[in-house]
Amino acid sequence: MNQTALLQTPALIPVLMIMFVLIGTGATFAQEPTTRQEVWPEIDVYVHIKPKVRLYLLATVSRSVEDGELFNGQRFEAQLGVHVDYIPKPNVILRSGYRYGSGLGENDDGFREHRILTEQILKKRLPGDLLLSDSSREDFRFLNGGFSFRYRNRVQLEREFRVFKGRTMTPYVGGAISYDTRYDVWNRNRFAVGLMTSLRRGPLVKVLLPKHQIILDLYYLHQNDSRSSPAHVNGLGAVLAFYF
Repeated sequence: MNQTALLQTPALIPVLMIMFVLIGTGATFAQEPTTRQEVWPEIDVYVHIKPKVRLYLLATVSRSVEDGELFNGQRFEAQLGVHVDYIPKPNVILRSGYRYGSGLGENDDGFREHRILTEQILKKRLPGDLLLSDSSREDFRFLNGGFSFRYRNRVQLEREFRVFKGRTMTPYVGGAISYDTRYDVWNRNRFAVGLMTSLRRGPLVKVLLPKHQIILDLYYLHQNDSRSSPAHVNGLGAVLAFYF
């Protein structure tokens, strides 16, 4: 595909919209001094063990941005996870796993979490080559020595575009709500907008379960939590996912 054709592709419009949203977060940060700003780098690894079974490994860290500078941040939280996915159909994923979370750095507040989770992910093709995903997750949390349960439902709408040399771009929007038994209330909601890009060539169009692929996911997320201080978080995330 030549440059002229690339500029004419419909994928350019949502890509530009996402770029404007990400750029605009700087202004949002400045207007909301009570909102914490964070960056969330993450690495995911998916390994197919059998046709219907795969291993999912996760490593991520959140870091606060203080005084507008990333490297001034003193607040860290890290999380490691190992999961097993059972995939009875390409559009259905049943997940179970374990995650460990911990505070890090000089300002470690003693946060420690052992989490056992189950998750049910359903995907459905819609007209216009749109893909709708609905994820329900149940977290059994042992948080700082106490037990609690959290339920989270997340919905995501995306569309994949083939751009050049067999690679694709997939803009998406999504939202999530959570219920926490510590407060007996739906205390958290999230809104996200992002862009996934395939880094290896391959026939990804309409493939629900990528294999032999590397995908970079860049996103902006805004979180509201009525039981946290501060109550709002703006996050910029980057996920590098390896599919074997």
